[in-house]
Amino acid sequence: EMSTYVAMDAAVKFVKLKVRNQSGRSRRVSLTGYWELVLGEWRHANLMNIVTDKDPDTGALFARNPYSRAFPSRIFFAQVSEPKRTVTGSRTEFIGRNRSLAAPAALHRTRLSGRTGAALDPCAALQTEIVLAEGQEREIVFIVGTAGDADEARALITRFGGPAGARQALEDVWAHWNHALGAVYIETPDRALDVLANGWLVYQT
Repeated sequence: EMSTYVAMDAAVKFVKLKVRNQSGRSRRVSLTGYWELVLGEWRHANLMNIVTDKDPDTGALFARNPYSRAFPSRIFFAQVSEPKRTVTGSRTEFIGRNRSLAAPAALHRTRLSGRTGAALDPCAALQTEIVLAEGQEREIVFIVGTAGDADEARALITRFGGPAGARQALEDVWAHWNHALGAVYIETPDRALDVLANGWLVYQT
């Protein structure tokens, strides 16, 4: 199962995966998150300026575009909740020569190279491996976001980077929408109108 949502009070997006082993045997599973980086108006105009690196404190992948006209000092970050991970900042490595995202080369290897830096076709990719016993269930959280500087990025990763932080953020999202969409409630002879008006139309507006 996969849930995707954003934090209410921070520039952080979550991809939460719940994996359950029903195969009848122990399984070793790898999970990979991949994002192409723009960090500006158009990817083709900015990719030569994007610099990636692995943060030594958190293990997250950071990316910057110091030539961005609007946000030259901001940092993009990507992180996965599992402590054992490999990363790459090279889209060419991830997809592979003459390949596509339908079957990227990275998914045929046991790990990502850790290559980061400048002058790459930039991306953010993180891969982790877990072992699931028969019947076992695990939650793995990938987060991506942006921050004003490295210290703020690390604070957001600490707050949201694990299953507990991701769960709290989702509960905050639920609470917000339950409050916002519950402000108006109608009952009419037309059940279809009730379904449309009680939540959906308010949400669209």
